[in-house]
Amino acid sequence: MKRNCFIALFLVLCMMISLAGCTNPIRMVKNLFDDEDKAASNIIENDPSAQGDVQLRDTVLYYKDDKGFLIPVMRKIPWTEGIAKATLASLVDNPANRKDMESIGLIPVIPANTEIRGMDIDNGLCKVDFSSDFLNYATKAEEESLVKAVVYTLTEFVTIDRVQLMIDGKIQKKLPFGTEVGKPITRDNINYVSAVPSKDKVVVYYEGTTNGLETYFVPVTKAVDKKDSLGVNAIDALDALVEGPPEGSGLYTQIPKGTKVISVDMNNAVAYVNFNEEILKIKDSAETAESVIKSIALTLREQYKDVTAVKILANGKEVELGKVRKEEAVAVPTFANQY
Repeated sequence: MKRNCFIALFLVLCMMISLAGCTNPIRMVKNLFDDEDKAASNIIENDPSAQGDVQLRDTVLYYKDDKGFLIPVMRKIPWTEGIAKATLASLVDNPANRKDMESIGLIPVIPANTEIRGMDIDNGLCKVDFSSDFLNYATKAEEESLVKAVVYTLTEFVTIDRVQLMIDGKIQKKLPFGTEVGKPITRDNINYVSAVPSKDKVVVYYEGTTNGLETYFVPVTKAVDKKDSLGVNAIDALDALVEGPPEGSGLYTQIPKGTKVISVDMNNAVAYVNFNEEILKIKDSAETAESVIKSIALTLREQYKDVTAVKILANGKEVELGKVRKEEAVAVPTFANQY
């Protein structure tokens, strides 16, 4: 009986050698008995450090909520040649992309059926060519959101700082509702909410929700009334933040009313933010404290790109807020939103 088994095994090995050439037959036989291990080795983890066939990159894309605000969302995109083009493809309004974002109620911004015909990146300038379906929108607000979503998404890549839009291979001076696209466009005025334009403006982060689903942080541009020519600073930005969002915008802040910014000091990339005693009203709620500190940290990062952590003070004294102890500084989040 054993002799027959050896003969059968020998014949199997011979067949494998003839079929696989230089493939190690012992390894092939071993694989027959290691189905579970083999299946496990083919699993690709959703982690940027994974060693499988597909590497994933943390990439920020800008979607739209039901109020028309652009929302930055970190997603993991397969790291392939032409990743910027692949990232834009995730913003095209199609059933697959809608399904990806339906759990948080956000919407892809690039009109359905739009094709990304080509892309070229050189010396910080990204030229991106869309098919004419790119122009299938109905209002000026949709047009402006579309352009900003494309520009902000592309300029999240360190190799891109300005974007030239093209339609069917041609540069347009203006889009149908008047948005100027004849020259390269840079990041500017995301979710502008002030009544009039201003050269003095800041970006602050409020909170929003869509249809009662996930809460997310929204970058909002607000005008600042400066009496001098020194330009805006961190205190201006935090003053605009604690002021709260415009009434009726659908956005909100959990910073207590009456909160005032006394000072902001930087030391070794840590921002020490000193408020009046009103900030202490959030101290007993860990969830509220976390949201407030995150909105402060994100707003400060718009002013100080190198800030790594934030420490909150009340009338010059270090305080405990939620789970944050007096001696702790809170790290500035890398991403406003990630799902």
